[in-house]
Amino acid sequence: MLARPRPTLLLALSLPLLLARPLPAGDKELGQLLKAHDSGGLARRFAALVDEDPGAAAKEIPVAISRIYGKDADDYHATDRYRCFIRAARELSRIRSDAAKEVLAAQVMAGKEWPARAVALHAALQSSEMDGVQLALVAITDAAPAVVRAGAHALGHSKQAIVISPLVQAMEKWESEETLEKATKRGRKGVGEDERGRTWLSIRDALERLTGQSLHSAVAYRTYYDTHRGEIDPTKVDLSAERERSTGLGLFGLELTGRNIAFVLDISGSMMSSDALTPEQLEKLRRSTGVEGTDNLERRMMEDRRRIVRAKRELKGVVSGLPEDKNFNIIAYSTDVLPWQKVLVEGVKKNREAAVGFVESLEAEGITVTDWALQEALLDPRVDTVYLITDGAPTHVGLTGPGLPRDARELMQRILEETRAINHLRGVRIFTLGFEGAEEGFLEKLSEENGGRYVRIE
Repeated sequence: MLARPRPTLLLALSLPLLLARPLPAGDKELGQLLKAHDSGGLARRFAALVDEDPGAAAKEIPVAISRIYGKDADDYHATDRYRCFIRAARELSRIRSDAAKEVLAAQVMAGKEWPARAVALHAALQSSEMDGVQLALVAITDAAPAVVRAGAHALGHSKQAIVISPLVQAMEKWESEETLEKATKRGRKGVGEDERGRTWLSIRDALERLTGQSLHSAVAYRTYYDTHRGEIDPTKVDLSAERERSTGLGLFGLELTGRNIAFVLDISGSMMSSDALTPEQLEKLRRSTGVEGTDNLERRMMEDRRRIVRAKRELKGVVSGLPEDKNFNIIAYSTDVLPWQKVLVEGVKKNREAAVGFVESLEAEGITVTDWALQEALLDPRVDTVYLITDGAPTHVGLTGPGLPRDARELMQRILEETRAINHLRGVRIFTLGFEGAEEGFLEKLSEENGGRYVRIE
């Protein structure tokens, strides 16, 4: 059972009053820093305000975040907005005053602007003093996709079976009103509907984490929950365990999910390398006595194990099997970024066939501008899922000696930071797949921070 009850009726009735109280003379320094668009100064002021007046902090800091993401958004770089948001949530999570905590909870439930509700929720989820699960249950009923996604993520990690039914109800809401059909038909104009799609996926991912089942509709999850209600134990779910693919599609064993998908493929020179033969191939080679000869058979096997050959074969298979209700694009990269299309296209037969032809034409050469390729994928506002296949570290200069390229560590850090800034409220999932030689720590972190998974390609 949940540890604490829902917010009391008294608190619910008092929310408008809590948020309508006038600011105590307004925090002039906070206002000046907002006017100056000083993100560093704002971060320091957030901390000081929590120490000086927790009640005012609980009210004013979420409002400041609303300005940074609202009317002042164009005056802040995405990274600065992200840093302000994260710093605000962290400082607000330090609040201990009961009255201030009530104001913060009121922001989650009744804040005027969605950024205020989102930052207050993030703060509550980090606080040991507040019931983050109960507030997350409120958040998944919100109208703002970013708030719903944050709530769903928290509930997915709660390990509590009792939150499954409310999540299914939320999933039903985001499947309604022909959202998916509109997103398919209207293309880039359906950005609002695509927000719905990413929100639907965040709820689906939370349900998978709680049930261990990768299903693809609210009806399927409702049926599963009603049938297995007494057996479900989220604390025992193992997402790394082998499972039957409910979609029937996969990349190197990773089940393909998502409705608006960007496949990002490394075609740098290192992808011409061949991986070691499998035990089955070695045994076949050992037993070879045919006319072809052992040397020719080994050459053919090594060609089959070439990374670019394997990646193209997998990608062609996935693209050929895409259902028509999915939208997709392919972005190849080496020294330059080579998108197949400028934006996602429908998964109809003629597009699938053209995409297979594009993949067949790709050749491996050059260096590995992973940062530019990811940026290209995330530029399309419709994308909800990215699959990145690579075998090396990002670089703009290439190898000049043993070890990593000299710019690789800086680029990996920059990719992580910039992706956080772009994606922390957007919710695009990033799955990474790495051949031998890939920077696994970087790929694991990139996926972990963006709702995906890393898969090592053997």
